Amino acid sequence: MSELRKFAHENPTMYVDDRSPDGHIIVCTGDGTEHSFLRRRLGLSVECPVCGHTALSVDLVAAFYRRSVADPAWMGGAREEDERERPL
Repeated sequence: MSELRKFAHENPTMYVDDRSPDGHIIVCTGDGTEHSFLRRRLGLSVECPVCGHTALSVDLVAAFYRRSVADPAWMGGAREEDERERPL
């Protein structure tokens, strides 16, 4: 396991807050402060322009989708309606 991946799992300091037409909104809690920034495209890793912390993009995106699927809005919204309309 790479050193960057070990560090990313031990101390997650960044997360994707939302997606916008301009890119991904990333929130970083490094150095004891919370700040956000926009990334048009996610490369292999993301570096915070304020404090320099890094995170693997794949971990950020996976955590974002896990949170969005666990969101109660998904459970009572259009997703259930789509499933009811599908024939078995």
